[in-house]
Amino acid sequence: MTTLTLPLAMPLHGAVDRDVATWVGLVEASDLAGAPERIVLESGDLFDRARLLVRDHGSVRGYIAVPVVGGEADAAAVATAAEGLPAIPPAARPAPVPITVVVCTRDRGALLRESLDAIRAIDYPLLEVVVVDNAPSDEETHDLLADEFPGFRYVREDKAGLSHARNAGLNAATSSIVAYTDDDVIVDPQWLWAIAAGFARADDVGCVTGVVPSGELRNAVQAWFDARVSWSKLTAARTFRLSDPPDDLPMFPFCVGEFGTGANFAVRRDHMLALGGFDTALGAGTRTKGGEDLDMFLRMLYDGQAIVVNPAAVVWHRHRDDLAALEAQAVGYGRGFGAWAATVALDPRTVGAAIARSPRAFARLVNKPMASVDESTVASTLSKESRGIGRVELASVIGGPAAYFAERRAQRAAGTFSGPSSRGIALDRRLWSVPAALGGLFGLLALLPAAAGVSFAFLAIFILIGPGSLVRAWVPLPPHFAPIVVPALGLSAVILLTTAIVNLQWWTPALWLLAAAAATCIGAVASFATRRAV
Repeated sequence: MTTLTLPLAMPLHGAVDRDVATWVGLVEASDLAGAPERIVLESGDLFDRARLLVRDHGSVRGYIAVPVVGGEADAAAVATAAEGLPAIPPAARPAPVPITVVVCTRDRGALLRESLDAIRAIDYPLLEVVVVDNAPSDEETHDLLADEFPGFRYVREDKAGLSHARNAGLNAATSSIVAYTDDDVIVDPQWLWAIAAGFARADDVGCVTGVVPSGELRNAVQAWFDARVSWSKLTAARTFRLSDPPDDLPMFPFCVGEFGTGANFAVRRDHMLALGGFDTALGAGTRTKGGEDLDMFLRMLYDGQAIVVNPAAVVWHRHRDDLAALEAQAVGYGRGFGAWAATVALDPRTVGAAIARSPRAFARLVNKPMASVDESTVASTLSKESRGIGRVELASVIGGPAAYFAERRAQRAAGTFSGPSSRGIALDRRLWSVPAALGGLFGLLALLPAAAGVSFAFLAIFILIGPGSLVRAWVPLPPHFAPIVVPALGLSAVILLTTAIVNLQWWTPALWLLAAAAATCIGAVASFATRRAV
């Protein structure tokens, strides 16, 4: 009797709640071709159901779900389910090119050890590994590499924030391709072959991502997260270009999750450096708590580079397993999304397309689909507290823009901010263009027939924020001047204009208000559209 034994995708890190847990692992189609009579699952006696990622000659075909009885999956059922998946060509294996793997970490030695063990087992000949220790509180990571992974390079980055760490890894890398992953994942041994194959597809490929399946589903919290995110669903190979919008993605290029995630992506080093690296006001470890990968994907596309999603690049992710950690992660995702959305709204290249797609984006944000890759139903098993996590994430979006600009101010004051050139002082100027335009709009509204109190309120808003914000949009001033300078400039402008009107005896207030409000709107639009160097 032939027996096929399948390992878990990741070691179990806690108790298994049998009612909601799912065994997770990978099965090779070639192993099923031998018609095994038994399929034994590692620790399978703890589970009643299993999810298998099916790989065929290096290519990912999809997922199957089967019951588990006595620690085994029925071999015939597995074979039948696998045969029902779409057939795909074998994975390409190009000539190897040097790749630097960058792992960013902070005070998580136990998880990091597992991640680095998997990286050490990678089947790829031209590999360099750089571990970036981001603002560590002790020497645990340094000592771990020195004692157990002496072949890996250790880089310490004391500026806290994931983007600072990513930039440090980018600068330290010696290869033309830099692949990023996290300290809470297990990479597949064939991961880098798939990354190399993605870059080999075309000369304009600037980024390659892959599938990030859930590597551990022990309880309802992990099941909720599995259904919430879309990374594990990217089992179809795709190439995205701004010049060729896909018909099935109406929100393109603002497709959160469709391009991949920060746990599994690679970039061309020279291209990423030319883009200015990662925006250091985004990412875990900062006030924004995330968004740096969304920002990078979008800037890649607008730079004329292609993003390839190659499902053969498999990285298993360990989800948070308790409500407190999950809620913290949801806050990070929500705030990071809001911060990223602010950069989109303040970029002349993207704001028009973003506004056009905003109704669909808002609807998806509010009613984000909850579906697992194997179509299993998890919603009914979730506690009331778990279901409330989605509302936490949604509410956190609102604080994203303020967090982004607060982080920028703090980093600029400390001299540590870096990122694309368009995110310097020019972005702050464009930010002030928004209240200037709103102020000008209220000035125009004050001319419309309305109750005296309403017209006066509109006029007051125009005076207090319109002219001053316009000046602030064109003239760089220290940030702490803004609360005083903006209304003061508006009042000064009104006094000067009124004095000039009286002296010139051109007393037509409505005409002057129309001219001032229109000029404020035009000046604000011009300031926003101008991408000034800093």
